[in-house]
Amino acid sequence: MNDNGGKLRRLYISKPDDRETVIVILARNGYTVRQGKERSEGKTYSFVEYWKGAYHIG
Repeated sequence: MNDNGGKLRRLYISKPDDRETVIVILARNGYTVRQGKERSEGKTYSFVEYWKGAYHIG
């Protein structure tokens, strides 16, 4: 994988098992990873955020 220059990326993955697999793969390849949920138009969407290098959240 190429370094994404510290840019935050977000993947929307609906199946919990698939999210877990992606999280493990990204973490093992040196990415910082977190998961979360957001609501839009009455629906809840699960996502995985990841970045490599310096990135400030907040």
